Amino acid sequence: MPHTLERLETLLKKASQDARAWDAVCEEVTSLFGATGTLLPASNPNVRGLWTAGSERIKQAMVEYLRDGWMRGDPRESVLNRMFERGCCTDDEIYPDRQARFEMPIYRDFLLRWNFGNVCMIRLLTPEGYWPMTVHFANDHPPLTEKDFALVKAIQDLFETTTKNAYDVALKQIFQFFHFLSASETEVFVFDADGNQSFTIDRTGAIQERQRLDRLLPDEIGTSVQEELKEVLLSSPDFSLSKAYQFVQGGKNVNVLIIQVPPSLRHFFMKFKTCAIRTELGDTSTVKHNRLREEFHLTEAEITTVDLLAAGRTTNMIADLMSLKPSSIRQRLKTIYHKTGVGSQIELVALYAAL
Repeated sequence: MPHTLERLETLLKKASQDARAWDAVCEEVTSLFGATGTLLPASNPNVRGLWTAGSERIKQAMVEYLRDGWMRGDPRESVLNRMFERGCCTDDEIYPDRQARFEMPIYRDFLLRWNFGNVCMIRLLTPEGYWPMTVHFANDHPPLTEKDFALVKAIQDLFETTTKNAYDVALKQIFQFFHFLSASETEVFVFDADGNQSFTIDRTGAIQERQRLDRLLPDEIGTSVQEELKEVLLSSPDFSLSKAYQFVQGGKNVNVLIIQVPPSLRHFFMKFKTCAIRTELGDTSTVKHNRLREEFHLTEAEITTVDLLAAGRTTNMIADLMSLKPSSIRQRLKTIYHKTGVGSQIELVALYAAL
């Protein structure tokens, strides 16, 4: 299939709905420029790594870049700074003597080996401010031409158009996903990158007042849980980490399930990537949970799975909610069957109802 701006526009529209498509966007940009790799990291250094997309080869190189500490004192920060001022910059503008540049350790010992010897940094307007896209070229690639800079401008325009409403789209998708949990005793909290601040989404999809983590969890467990929460925040979506907690607060039994927002629902530029589902349990639910825990030795994640199954959720819905593959949920159910002595979902739901 030919690589065109029209194809890039199609991929951008897909990516604005699904964070998993951003790598394909970077691959398309790489092909359009005839480059060797494209990377799109967050502009805020505190969240780099949470939202980094890129073509396959450059993501492989990033492992070495971070492992060997090449980011420390990277001379291309000058390119980055000028890019944010002007909208676009190449290292040929900062270091026009290529031979002298290639004697710099990062070029000589890292970039040249990966054939990333020349870079063009492009400023992109996103819902979270300006972010840099770095397009890397072969070591012997000539300086960019007017035609290349015209392509830069076209790409900037496409990004601005397709990401303008991304934040609202992301919130709507999250609301729709969690709508089936909107019982009166359930709240959905959506956390930002540091795990300290969140907002809630009510049944109409409206955003409620931002709240601190200590309003979600008791003080006595908040500190330790915050570290575990950051583990979920910082983990790759591929790891499918989730955390479940149960405690008594104000005389009421409370369940909290902390999960990543599934990548299929989270916009790439959205700084919120983790949800906490907080449910106040009635007396009957508390008894059921205690029996599952004490008599059958189910974990909190397994109890949550049984809860969702008993509430009529399918295996696929439970998998999406818990950021797991359906096969992982099916394997978890087999473990639950073994612990509870049942042989099917129907028998498990019947057991739960009889507790």
